Formats: sequence, C-alpha cells, structure tokens
Amino acid sequence: MFIVDMKDFSGTPGRRHAELTEEIPRILRDAFRRANLMEMLDDVRFQGTTGDGYVLGFRSAVLPYLINPLLVELQNELAYRNRAGRAAHAQEVIRMRVSVHVGPVTYSGQNTISDGSGNARIETHRLLDAEPVRDLLARSTDATCVAAIVSARAYEDAVLSGYAADDPGFYVEAPVQVKSYEGTAYLRVPCPTGGLLKHGFRPPDDPTITSNESPQSPPVDSRSRHSTVGDVWGQNTVNQGGNVGIGSVGGSVGTVYNGDIHAPVHSGRGDQFNGPGHSGKGDQYNAPAPKRRRREDRGDG
Repeated sequence: MFIVDMKDFSGTPGRRHAELTEEIPRILRDAFRRANLMEMLDDVRFQGTTGDGYVLGFRSAVLPYLINPLLVELQNELAYRNRAGRAAHAQEVIRMRVSVHVGPVTYSGQNTISDGSGNARIETHRLLDAEPVRDLLARSTDATCVAAIVSARAYEDAVLSGYAADDPGFYVEAPVQVKSYEGTAYLRVPCPTGGLLKHGFRPPDDPTITSNESPQSPPVDSRSRHSTVGDVWGQNTVNQGGNVGIGSVGGSVGTVYNGDIHAPVHSGRGDQFNGPGHSGKGDQYNAPAPKRRRREDRGDG
C-alpha cells in the first residue's frame, strides 16, 4: 500500500480544498509516469481519496517499485509543480508525507468501498500520522517535498533484500507510537534540506536516541575528506589522512601528527618542507621526503 497526505491541507482556504483533492491523484499519476510505472498503476487493486490524501493498493510483488524509483520521482514531480505554480499562479507549495506498507487486506476485484480493509491498512495510516515523519517536513525547507516512512516489514522485504535497489544507508530507523499502534519504521527523504542536513532525520533532543546513536547525517566518504581549521590556540591537532588547512597558529601548540606519509604539511605562506628535525614546543613528526628517481629509472631519453 502507498498512501500520501498533503501537508497543511487544512491551512489552505476552504474554497481550494476541492481543487487540491482532485489534484492529488493527478500528481501521483504524473509521478508514476516519470518513474515509467504506468503499467503498474493501471493494474492498481484499489484506490481512493482521503480528502487531503490518496490511497493506492497493489499486488505485493510490486512493493520494491513503490520505494524506488517512485519516492524520488514523486519528489521530482512536486518540485516541478511547485516551481511552475509559484511562477504562474503563486499557489501554495505542495508537500507530502508518504507511508509504504505491505500486508493482507480485503480485495473483491471491483474496487468497492470495503476493498483494502484490514489491520495492514490501519497500520499504514498510523505510520502516516507518526510524529517522526511529520517532524521531517517541519524541520526542512519547501525544497523537501516528500518525507516517507516505510514499515519494518516493507523495509526488510524490499530494501534489505536488495529488490528495491535502494541503499539501506538512505534510511534511518525510528520508533513509532500512534494511538494503540507501536512499532519500528524507517524514514526516507529523497531531498533532505534545512534541519535534516544539520541534525539528521531525528531531532537531536529525541529521547529515544541512545548514547550509541548519533542524530547527525552519515559521515562524508573518507576518500574525499578535507577540513579547514581557522585559528588554533594551544591545541593538539591529529589528522589520520586527508588534507588539513590551518589559518593561523598561536599560543602554545602541542603536538602535530601527520598520519598519512604521502600528505605534505604546509603552514603559513608559500611552501614549507620540514626535514627530519623538529622545532618549537612539543614534538613535530615530519613525513620523509620522497626519494628522487635517477634518470635511468625514470626512463628519460
């Protein structure tokens, strides 16, 4: 099941509610078209409006596609519409929460009012109303158009299995408690902005974060690690690899270590080469200079 809900629907003027209610399924259809999933959409088992959202039910076999590429393409579709709407009609920005779940529900084959009934349907709506996914849109800018919450079962069946071809590193586990429903789900934001980039998908004051967890975003790939330090006063600086640029050094400097023997150390203006000796307070360890290759070893003519 794939359920969407428009953020701040009740905050829009009442005269626009009917227009937005009719617009939501058109948005979804265009997102499916972007994802090349029109054949799947035409095979939908049941669907219907919730006023400020929409419900779609499919065969469980297509679950991975509801996660990837659909979530990303829904973000792209909403971003496009928001830009066009602002330019042409100054309409409100449309942003959506999305929940994805899998489980047995009633299906008559005729898309009746009772189709889609069952505990799994209730759980999908509970996920959509959960505070962790609501918080994602509250702490991001308008450029974040989609915040998704994927049930633990859907995450295991589609993401961890590899069928969705979506890296598990894009997901953050979060506890969910809505009314009588309590469980664990996974947050996915195709385009994180604002506080989501600064603090991660879960707020830093989240009481459920243990001491072993970090609310920060995933670390940068160590292969492209660079850092710049402004003024350093009486501190020890340790670099385990990569490049470190220091603006100025004052006070009593402790020990400077260069962990990568292939990374030269520069300070001040111009180039500086440090020999095997040391100077200043504390110990300074310098990488040996690379040996010069003889002409015959280089193969020069």
